[in-house]
Parts: sequence; structure tokens; C-alpha cells
Amino acid sequence: MAGWRLIKYSLAGLFLLAAILLVASGRPIDDEIGHILANGPTNIRPYLATGPSCTELEEGAQETLASVRPPPATAKFSAADRQALAITAFGHLCELAREVGWRQSATKEERKAAELLTGRFTEFGYSPEMQNFRVRIGPLWRKSSNIILELPGQGEGVVILGAHYDTVRSSVGANDNASGVGVLLTLAERLAQPPWSNEMVSVLPFTLRFIAFGAEETGLNGSGHYVRQLTDEELDAIRVMINLDSVGSGTSLYFRGPYNSQLTGYVSEAVNSWLTGQVSETVNSEGVSVSAMGMREGWNISGSSDEAVFRYRGIPTIYFFGNDTGRVNTRDDTIEFINPALLGDAALLVLDLLASLEDL
Repeated sequence: MAGWRLIKYSLAGLFLLAAILLVASGRPIDDEIGHILANGPTNIRPYLATGPSCTELEEGAQETLASVRPPPATAKFSAADRQALAITAFGHLCELAREVGWRQSATKEERKAAELLTGRFTEFGYSPEMQNFRVRIGPLWRKSSNIILELPGQGEGVVILGAHYDTVRSSVGANDNASGVGVLLTLAERLAQPPWSNEMVSVLPFTLRFIAFGAEETGLNGSGHYVRQLTDEELDAIRVMINLDSVGSGTSLYFRGPYNSQLTGYVSEAVNSWLTGQVSETVNSEGVSVSAMGMREGWNISGSSDEAVFRYRGIPTIYFFGNDTGRVNTRDDTIEFINPALLGDAALLVLDLLASLEDL
């Protein structure tokens, strides 16, 4: 054992020397070398997709959705529409989690995911912009990107819909956060079509801005960079930020709105009450299982998701997430634990909220 430890640390020293030489020569550092520098030697193998294909998994999701109880008579969204939203989001989730797999922040795998998402948004008719930024991981500065696209509306103001697409190392992040990204893609596609839009111009009285954030898992770096680039006028134009993170596992959804805590005293109680009240009304009329969650004592920016950065700057926020987060940031965060009905519920809640925001 002592001999193995000597070899192990000798190899780590060689990696360190190679990295120093690469930095000195101005050449980029390989992702694996960068991880070793930041976290020490590892024997984790590269991701390899195994198990059922996305087509087979979608068939299983369809069976699950067929057993969901029908919506009440007060619902605006039919059972068929809910199933369409859910299965579309599930398909996007599966592609990201199974075909790309691990998407550790600021790595080539995260960049592969960004390329996939950019391609999908382009297919929907958008012109996505890549907003690059640097993230410090251990002793290294690495590159990550936010993907930003807009759907202009009929009036002033902006509503942001966001979800992060990176994961921790060695997790396919089916729930955290391929689920949120799957819903984001579904909403971007749906909202670009009639009756929501005509020729890529929304009927809503504000611009819709969709953002897939990079490097959330390393400390909300993507959303933090995005907000820091905004002028005071651009910040004032944001009416609400809607965040989707880990919405795919469990039996019901939670939502949390803005709060008048030490960090969020800039958000008025009237806006807070209206937003949370509107979601509650939709929950009742649509018959979905959703509960409001208050901010627990001592909650801070590091224990939240991307909406926290906006909330800290006084922007109203709504954050949707599932009630089962037990496998988040682990190898067990896989597709088999995804509840497709929650994806459809999250999408319809956002659509109904957007339709009501002109009253805010």
C-alpha cells in the first residue's frame, strides 16, 4: 500500500508539472488535468450511455402519463395538452441526460451540452447568443457559457425564464437539472408558435428572455455573471425571473416567491403576494399538486439556485422545484427517478403565469 501511495502522488506531481508547463507555454489545459489539479487524482471513468434508449424511455413515460387523473372542469389545459408538454420536456431531458451525460461545470462536456441546446433553440427559430465567462475551479480559470435568446413582445419590460444545464462531476443530472432545461426548451418551442406568437413575435406585453445558465454548480457563476453585466436600466426592465431547477422528481412541485428578508428587502410585499397568489390560483384551477414553500430562517444565496442572484438585486422571482431532491448531486440522479407528469405541470404553471403577468 505504501508503494502504491508513492506512485499515486508521483503521478499527481507529474500532472502538476505538465500543467505548469502548459500554462507557461500558453496552451490550454486538458479537462482531466484540470480536475486533478483542482481535486486530486481520480479513477472515475468517462461517461458511457447504457440502458434503454430515449425512444424506449419515452414509451414508458407515455404509459405513466396515461394513468394520471384527468384535469378538473375548471382547467384551461386539457389532458392531451398536458401530456404533450410533459412528453416533449421528457424527450429533451433524456437527450441531455443520456446522450450528453455528465456536464460538469466549465468542461468540454458542458460545452457539448451548450452546443446541443444552441442547436435546439435555433431549430425553434431563435438566434441564441453565447455569453462566455470565466470560472475559477481550484487553481484554474476555466470557460463556461450562458445561452441567451429572446422573443420580443408587444410592450416594454422583460420576463426571464432560466434553468442551469451543468452538473456536478459523475452525475447525469436527470433531475438536477436536465428536468429544468427540458421544460425550458419546451416553453421556448411552445411560446414561439401560435397562439402565443406570430412570426417569432410574442402576443404577450413584454419580451421573453430564455437563459440556459452555465456553471451553476460552482456557485451560481453563470447567473452571477449575467446579472453583473446588466445596467441599472436593464435591471429595472426585468418584471420577474422564473427559475426551473430539479422539477422532475417526486410526487408534487414546490414553488417559492420573492421575500422581504435581509437579502431581499427590495422586493415589495405587494409583488410577492401577487406572484405567489397567482400561482396558487392556477394550482387550484388546474388541479395540480403544488405547494408554496417559505424561505426558511437563515436561507442565503449559496443554498439556493440561480433565482437567488436576481432576488438579491431586488428582482421578483418564482422558483419551481420538485419535492424529491434526495438524489441531487449524486450518481443516482438518473432518468428512472423522473416523474414526467411534473414536467408538464411545471410547463403549464409557467404558461398560465405568463398569460396573467399583464395584470402585475
